[in-house]
Amino acid sequence: MAETTVSALSTAVPGVPGAADIHVEPGQVRQVAKIISDQADALADRVRQLLVELTIDPPAQDVVSSTAVDAWNRLVARGDGSYAHRVQSYIDQLRQLAAQLRTAAGHYQAGEDEKIAALEGKAK
Repeated sequence: MAETTVSALSTAVPGVPGAADIHVEPGQVRQVAKIISDQADALADRVRQLLVELTIDPPAQDVVSSTAVDAWNRLVARGDGSYAHRVQSYIDQLRQLAAQLRTAAGHYQAGEDEKIAALEGKAK
């Protein structure tokens, strides 16, 4: 049964293009990095706005209410395992991805510049 599922998934996933099929434009990679960075900033702003609303106060001063609300706040808004922490981790990962894309675009452009300089040197 599991083999059938894996087989179905593997045929549903498109193949990876060969290196000859990929053309990289450093400017476009930088644009993608900017879009990702902008979206991370927008998400961070929205989470900051909503985080206040996610934390709730107990409806009564009994043990059950305070315990339930504390569990809710830890699950949703506070602590390392909270949803808010997971979203913040996702935002951080988006920012890291944007930084990696900018670095890759810089390295790619530097490599292209070196190739052009080498070819121009040979043409003289």
